[in-house]
Amino acid sequence: MNPRTVILAFLAGRSPAAYSEEAIKTRVTASGLLDATPTSVNSELSYLASDRMGKLVAVDVNPASMEAVWYATPEGVSRWVRDGRLHVG
Repeated sequence: MNPRTVILAFLAGRSPAAYSEEAIKTRVTASGLLDATPTSVNSELSYLASDRMGKLVAVDVNPASMEAVWYATPEGVSRWVRDGRLHVG
């Protein structure tokens, strides 16, 4: 399965929770749903966050720890629902 589909399903299925890039990579890889492990989860997340993809995910940075956390936007959750609510464990 396409990494973007699995990443969006992981985040949207847990909305409004937010996760670090490393946590996302670990969970989507462990899901067994990927055709191949993505070379860069950050680039996949950035693409999902782009205007071209409709800003399906977004990122916030914790000012104290400077940790970036990603989450599904309302648009991303809507897309996930329309796509059939794939569950990523």
